Amino acid sequence: MTLRNLAKDYANGVIGPQAYRKARNDLIEGILSGRIKVSAHDFQAPLNLQRIESEADITAFRGKPGNKATPKPVAAKQETREEVTPPTSFTNRGLLAGIAIIIACLVILVALYPFTRQKTPIFDTASESTMPGAGNQPESQQPVVPGAGEILIKQFLQQNDWTDENLQQFSNQWQELSAGEQDAALSSPARTQLANAIHRKLVEEQVMLSLGELQKSIDRQTVLINFARQAGISDPRLILKETP
Repeated sequence: MTLRNLAKDYANGVIGPQAYRKARNDLIEGILSGRIKVSAHDFQAPLNLQRIESEADITAFRGKPGNKATPKPVAAKQETREEVTPPTSFTNRGLLAGIAIIIACLVILVALYPFTRQKTPIFDTASESTMPGAGNQPESQQPVVPGAGEILIKQFLQQNDWTDENLQQFSNQWQELSAGEQDAALSSPARTQLANAIHRKLVEEQVMLSLGELQKSIDRQTVLINFARQAGISDPRLILKETP
């Protein structure tokens, strides 16, 4: 089963939205975990046009008046053909295998990107303050303690729950923060991580337009865009797409 087959089954009404999303997630997780291997397709090698053109030139040369064909041993003729015949089948298989490996690496990098950006170390300031010479450290080397807004964003990204209830809960907690805490969070790397995560979910919903769920996709896009605005995120990528 491939992503293209899943999309085709979904468009034909063979499977529903929930089954499609679950099968798509299972397929991606199987590729990342190694349970599903990506294999290269072996296509038939093209005709050896160079050999055909060489034989045609020899035939035309022998057919001209005054040109006598010089007989050649059969063994020598076969040896020449073997020398000019390139190993096209082996080359094509190697090229396809290389393309398959590159695609698999790109899929893994895209899937692991949110997790690598979310792993921000949290230092224990109490234990470091008691270490010898801690008070003599330059101010620029002191660990940065994340604020309440940044912690709220990171907890939301780690949960990876994009239901309407969880989005509303985050918005309520965000409104309870002070203006200074909100500004500090929007000035931290957590703001970029949240904007990228919202954009990825928005693209997923826009893909559903081509599968026939026009109104559902538009409604979900509107919820995500409003969620970003309530969190104080303004990003030119977050736009509503109404047509496939």
